[in-house]
Amino acid sequence: MMAMRPVSGRSTELGPKKLFEFALRALARKPHTVAELRKKLSRRCADEREVADVLQRLLAYRYVDDGQVAKSYSEFRRDCTLLGRRRVLNELLRRGVDQAVAESAVAEAYQNTDEVELARAFLRRKLCRRLSEVRVESPKQMARLYAALARAGFGAHATSRALSSLSADPELLDAVEVATAEA
Repeated sequence: MMAMRPVSGRSTELGPKKLFEFALRALARKPHTVAELRKKLSRRCADEREVADVLQRLLAYRYVDDGQVAKSYSEFRRDCTLLGRRRVLNELLRRGVDQAVAESAVAEAYQNTDEVELARAFLRRKLCRRLSEVRVESPKQMARLYAALARAGFGAHATSRALSSLSADPELLDAVEVATAEA
C-alpha cells in the first residue's frame, strides 16, 4: 500500500519546536534576512502565527539581524565580487531588507571606496588581464563593457572614467554614452 502525500503539497508540516529547530539549521548554513526566513518557514508550517512566534524568538535571541546581514553582504559584494553600490542595494532590497537599513549598510560599506577604482578592478577581473594591455577599438566592444559595468551596479561617472583609458578612439565612449542616455 502506498503512503498518501499531504493534500497541501508540503512534504512535512512542522510543529513549533521543530519549526524553530529548522530555522536554526537554516541559519547555521547561511545568514538569512527576516523576509527570507519567513518565506522558508511558511513553506513548512500551516499556521502563520507559529512562523511569527519563531521569528520573534529568533529576533529576541539576535539570531536574525537584517542590519548585520546587510552590512556583511555589502562588504562581501564590494570586496570579493567587486560590485557597485547600486547592484548591492538592489540585491538587498530583493532579499527583503528594509530600504533604510539597506541604504545605510551600503553607504557604510562604500563610504571610503573609490568607485572608479572598483570599476577598474571589476574590468581587470572580467577581462583577465591588466587594463594597460586592453584596447577597445569597436563601438560594439565598448557598448558591451559599458553594459557590463552598468549591470554590475556602477554609475555613469564611474563607468565612463573606468572605460576612458581603454579606448583607442575617445569618440567610441562618447557614442556609447549618447546611445545609453537616449535609451
